[in-house]
Amino acid sequence: MNYTQLFKMLREAKGLTHDGLARLVGCHRNTVINVESGRPVKFRTIAELMEKIGFDADSAEMKSIALLGLESISGVNFTLDRSTAEARKKIAKFRATEKEAAQILADAVIAEHLSVDQIRALIFAAGHPEVIRIVEGIRDLMKVPSSIPEQEDVPAMNGTSEESIPDSSGSTPPVETTTTTSN
Repeated sequence: MNYTQLFKMLREAKGLTHDGLARLVGCHRNTVINVESGRPVKFRTIAELMEKIGFDADSAEMKSIALLGLESISGVNFTLDRSTAEARKKIAKFRATEKEAAQILADAVIAEHLSVDQIRALIFAAGHPEVIRIVEGIRDLMKVPSSIPEQEDVPAMNGTSEESIPDSSGSTPPVETTTTTSN
């Protein structure tokens, strides 16, 4: 069973039609139809519908809808032990990478003696990927190497690797290499 089937079954068990539930929630009937047909809907919307049907956030029905929805989005069957173990490994790897990144950032903030305003600017940039791309472009123009060590398994923030990002002319920039010779 998937979340759409469970949602429909729970709605019908409460004797609610698409229109009836939509009126109860204060949304358009197409929202209810979208949930039941598997069209993209925010989980918050599904949770609000479930609460109006009569299931609170801690109910087994809400948890089942959440789990089935997550399975649908991720393609991972969380009822299988193997899938759960794989998901836990990926989450742990992400958290470790996240902690490393946070430590690198903290070290840089301390080393550069950043002011509160500069830190606020960094926080703003972190929430706006387009600002980060602009700063990366400026860094590349200035030919300033990053002092942060590269990691092979960590994807770039925008989901692409740096090597595959074309420059403004549409071509991929060449990779600079330097060689040293001994006398």
